[in-house]
Amino acid sequence: MSSKILSAQDARKLPHHTPSASGQNQQTTSGSQFRGLPDRAIITLVLSLCGFGLMAVFSASAPESLQSYQDPTVYLRRQAIAFVIGLILMFTLSRQDYRHLKKYAWPLAGVSLVLLMLTMLPGFSITARGSSRWLSLGPLQFQPSELCKVSSLLLLASGLSQYFWWHRQILCRIVVTIIMAAIVMKQPDLGTALMIMGVLLALLYVSGTNASLIFMALGVGVFLIWHHIKKTPYQMARIQSWLNPYSNPQKEGWNIIQAQLAIGSGGLFGVGFGRSLQKLYYLPVQHADFIFAVIAEEFGLIGCMVLLSLFALFAYHGFKVALNARTLFGRFLAIGITSSIALQAVVNVMVNTGLVPATGITLPFISYGGTSLVITLVMVGILLSVSRDSGALPEDEEIDPIEAKLPL
Repeated sequence: MSSKILSAQDARKLPHHTPSASGQNQQTTSGSQFRGLPDRAIITLVLSLCGFGLMAVFSASAPESLQSYQDPTVYLRRQAIAFVIGLILMFTLSRQDYRHLKKYAWPLAGVSLVLLMLTMLPGFSITARGSSRWLSLGPLQFQPSELCKVSSLLLLASGLSQYFWWHRQILCRIVVTIIMAAIVMKQPDLGTALMIMGVLLALLYVSGTNASLIFMALGVGVFLIWHHIKKTPYQMARIQSWLNPYSNPQKEGWNIIQAQLAIGSGGLFGVGFGRSLQKLYYLPVQHADFIFAVIAEEFGLIGCMVLLSLFALFAYHGFKVALNARTLFGRFLAIGITSSIALQAVVNVMVNTGLVPATGITLPFISYGGTSLVITLVMVGILLSVSRDSGALPEDEEIDPIEAKLPL
């Protein structure tokens, strides 16, 4: 895949022309305008997933919302506001030239690091369920680790589109990304940290990085994560409960057991929308981390297959955008965004079904969480921007020598 999509040798073979004065005007025009419309399939899939998510959030959160606020629609309204904000940002970004994002890569990474560091300072962060992941912005709560998904992706994509993977610039960007992941893990939020590192490895792989080096780095990373887990009692308890949830069914094993009961109760067609029993104070965080289990109980195997098919189609069209992108920067962005969303969806489903230990990962577009939904739609907006600038390069069009990855 890496040699086919992002081969540096192929990039060197791209034609390079010296433009005339008129050619320079044409290039300026084409640089400020796109050659086509955004991918309508991606827009349709995203709107379908978000619509399904709003419906699922209402069903899963209504009992808790009614008990806490005497109003079953509180969580739904909050999620709907985040959806509208995210939708506006998505369509706004889809109309912008994604190539201009390069100049914001380092500033955005710096802002992300500062916000992450603030979560480690008492008085700035908001602690919930033993984790300091949120900052308070007036009446709003913001999760900086979600912003890190975008900033680290932009930082890596902009670097890999200009330099070979062994260049010191790339090494610096890798170090910054690892620092972000380490701070997120310290919050603690192991799931999001793994998502950031997963995108890092995916981009390095498709850029042509030696596979043996990637596997060595992966091995070292697994060792360090395991060492961290062994020193963190609650995370070690999650591993043990995952291996044998019935060893302590009232505590650590509770989440997995209740999620599996919900999924098993759904059968083929489900018990019906809004009729889940496990969401009635049995499933923990039923409107966020374990919303897939509620969906499985209410819509059954058929509903789950439809939902997973939507994610699979999104991944297909996202990687198709990467294959058709005109620039290496666009290809890296499309691959990183698609990989991030698809990987997060896969991990969430695996957590709900008990295939991997609980990590606190939400289901993209579906789970309750304003920051997560807005940032995910922002990423889709960038992907749509790339999709508007796709297709084969005409012979008379100049290639940016930076994008051609000429020898340094």
